[in-house]
Amino acid sequence: MELISPSSFSTGLLIWQLAMLVYLGFWVYALLEVLRNEFRGAHERLMWILIILFAPIIGTFLYLSMGRRARKRRKFNPDFNSKHT
Repeated sequence: MELISPSSFSTGLLIWQLAMLVYLGFWVYALLEVLRNEFRGAHERLMWILIILFAPIIGTFLYLSMGRRARKRRKFNPDFNSKHT
C-alpha cells in the first residue's frame, strides 16, 4: 500500500476544499445570525431562513450584506432606578 505523497496531492483540490470550508463557515454564521436576532417584520426571519437554505450561495451573502439592516436596533437603556433584591 502506497502512502499519498505531497507531490501527488492536487493543489487545485486543496484550494477548492479550503474555499468550501470558508463558505460553509459564512453559511453557518449567517444562519445562526438569522435565528439569533429579532427583525422588524413578522415574517422576515422566515423569509431569510428560506433564502439562505434554498439559495445558499446568493442567500448567505445577501443576508450578510443587506439583511443585517432589517434587524431591530437594540438600544442600551438601563434602568438604574429599579431595585433588585
